[in-house]
Amino acid sequence: MFRAEVIEAKKQRLFGTVIVTQPMSIYAISFTCFIVFILIFVYLSQASYSRKETVNGYLTPEKGLVKVFSNRTGVIANIYVTEGEAIEQGKEIVKIKNSQSLTTGVELSTALSHELSLQIGYLEEELNTVVKVNEKELSRIKRQITQLNKSLLALNNAKKTNKKKVRLKENQLDNNQKLLQKGHISQSQIDLVTEQYLDSLEANDRLDREIANVSAEISTLRSEYISLPEQLTLKQIVINRQLSELKAQVTELDNQYEFIQKAPESGIVTTIQLSIGTRVDPNTPLLSIIPVDSPLEIELLLPTRSAGFVQIKDKVNIRFDAFPFQKFGVVVGEISNVDKALILPTDRQLPIKFDEAMYRVRAKLHKQSVQAYGKEFPLKVGMIAEVDIILEKRSLLEWLLDPIYAVKGKLG
Repeated sequence: MFRAEVIEAKKQRLFGTVIVTQPMSIYAISFTCFIVFILIFVYLSQASYSRKETVNGYLTPEKGLVKVFSNRTGVIANIYVTEGEAIEQGKEIVKIKNSQSLTTGVELSTALSHELSLQIGYLEEELNTVVKVNEKELSRIKRQITQLNKSLLALNNAKKTNKKKVRLKENQLDNNQKLLQKGHISQSQIDLVTEQYLDSLEANDRLDREIANVSAEISTLRSEYISLPEQLTLKQIVINRQLSELKAQVTELDNQYEFIQKAPESGIVTTIQLSIGTRVDPNTPLLSIIPVDSPLEIELLLPTRSAGFVQIKDKVNIRFDAFPFQKFGVVVGEISNVDKALILPTDRQLPIKFDEAMYRVRAKLHKQSVQAYGKEFPLKVGMIAEVDIILEKRSLLEWLLDPIYAVKGKLG
């Protein structure tokens, strides 16, 4: 009544169906490994690696550093500026002396200057004396002219009176002539009147001569009075010319033995390399001036082997020797200029020594100071730094696959 298949199924068998049962921990580990792999892949593809080139550099003003040299050899007598002082063009910087001593111990420049000062003093005194003498002479002539004018007035009055007297004698003589003809008077009376008439004429001529003499003298004095200021001017011109020559000699002497060096440009004083008593020459810089509106830049020396990928606006991280980056961090900047010409070790004097051909690269700074201990310390010209130039950024995945791409490129 039962089927054969049912009976066969109920029989005991040596072989059965294999069922594999896995613990839950295997699934958890597999899932975790998968997640970790995904995270690593995402990290490698997103995280970036900056390729950089490390070079050396130094700070310099954007418009260049103006170095001030002495015009001649001498000894520093005085210094009128200080480090970091803002000065205007033409301001006195230093006084430089260059003098010799006589056997007496007196400086030659001092002795010569003393003699010239004496001569100048004598001429100035002479100039004052000439003016005073001229004033006195003008006063004297003016008084004489006044007196002569009074005398001339008196003579003219006397002449008028004498003319009346002449006319009176002339009329008297005419009347007596008529009386003589009528026989009323004698000849002797006529002769007396004639003599008186001639005396009046002679007196009139004498007055005319005196008036002429006084007038001529007044005219001479007036001419002299007019010419005196001109004579004074000529004397003053001669004396002033002599004074000018002597003062020019003093100026030349002062410039020869003592002169003032002035600032050729406005800016900030830096790198003072002198002190009072220091001997200087035209080949030695006295100090340097940072021009106005000239922020500091860093000048980098880039070897030729590293110049291939450096471009303008590449970022730079600057580590100054004066401010250890472990404590004060770095100053950030960017490339502003890359020279196309090489600099050779023999071409120019630089703060950094190098023994191979270099490209000069300039980078602008994002700030002009370093913060330390709660204060801002300004950067200074000539500070040496080590600089990382950030050439390019790539993901870590690209960096890991770079050898494969390189081999593929060679095979291709």
